[in-house]
Amino acid sequence: MLAGGASSRMGRDKASLDLDGTAMASRVASALGDCLSTVRIVLRPGQPNPTDLPRIDDHHEARAPIVGVAAALEAAEAPAVLVAACDLPGLHARFLLALLAHVPASGGPEIVAPRTSRGPEPLVAVYRRTLLPELGRRIGAGELALQGLLRDCDTRFVDAALLREIDPDLEALRNVNRPEDLP
Repeated sequence: MLAGGASSRMGRDKASLDLDGTAMASRVASALGDCLSTVRIVLRPGQPNPTDLPRIDDHHEARAPIVGVAAALEAAEAPAVLVAACDLPGLHARFLLALLAHVPASGGPEIVAPRTSRGPEPLVAVYRRTLLPELGRRIGAGELALQGLLRDCDTRFVDAALLREIDPDLEALRNVNRPEDLP
């Protein structure tokens, strides 16, 4: 789970934001834990961990999701990692399992991500470790947009129509960036 961002639009740390008595990151962690055997949280060094998940420290100075994805892949033992941002309070296991159903056991695309009418959704996606050299190159060059990575790499897009069968309003993809986005 990615939780090391600056939270500048929210004005405070989103990962520890309390929603009905539960930290937002804990909600996402619960959804991930319902369908994965290993769940970890990517944080800035020194950032408090609002969950009981093992942490991965993201030591890069840039505060961009691509850096968190790289840190998660570097720490992974598996050939691919399901990445989810901590600011998706509606994320649930059925949605994640529907996405994971499009990931081949071996080989296949480097990225599997949902695509809605707004475009690709890179913050709930599966990334393969084979992307690490490309991520390092992009981060080094200051190319920090995940949208570009999804566009330029071998990506399988899962159409929103398929995901709406599980989540009709796509609540799993509704992120909370500003106070007015809170449920």
